[in-house]
Amino acid sequence: MRDNMKKIFLLFIFVVSHLAFCQDITVYLDEGNELISKNKFSDAENTFRKGLKEVPENPILKSQLALSLINQDKNDEAEKVIDEILVKQPEFTAALWYGGINNFSKTKPDFRKAIYYFEKAYNLIDPNSQQYFAVNYYVGRSYRKLLYREGLTYLEVDRMLETYKKYLELQPNAEDSIDAKNFIKKVEEKRPGKNVGKWIVTQQQNIEEMINKTTK
Repeated sequence: MRDNMKKIFLLFIFVVSHLAFCQDITVYLDEGNELISKNKFSDAENTFRKGLKEVPENPILKSQLALSLINQDKNDEAEKVIDEILVKQPEFTAALWYGGINNFSKTKPDFRKAIYYFEKAYNLIDPNSQQYFAVNYYVGRSYRKLLYREGLTYLEVDRMLETYKKYLELQPNAEDSIDAKNFIKKVEEKRPGKNVGKWIVTQQQNIEEMINKTTK
């Protein structure tokens, strides 16, 4: 299941403002982003590829190409484009962000890889921007998924709680706020001590049932 995929579009402003871009790409960027906003992802892909023929190494066009690929479930292609950017510019925030989105949202998510990308981008994102609440959401949510799948260390649970709480602080009226608050409460009540190497909740339904009961 894809969680809150509408948040993927929060980065449009962020990408454009990340770097001053040359006039050569403006038309392709504007046209491609407009197509994405209309869910015409294949057309957007073609537009960005056309622009990259003129400026092959432009990281903004490449980042938006990756976004258009993600939205077509072409996740392996998107990952390749993202890697190409990060080899040359390891702190290019848009590419790190899309790397996280790509691994979080694909059919078979890689939540650890998603966390890797989001954490790399974390300190590069303006705390006053909309992207800041989103990055906290994605880190916290990724750890939550991993808690049920493979377990978390004590420090990882700490980070999950930290980012989930920050998300709620910044988005107190979010649609999932009640669920998130109750999840945090139950984790804090049930988590084992530091002496436990890894904590895994083997039956997700059980903890979800406990959370649901507190909301009724």
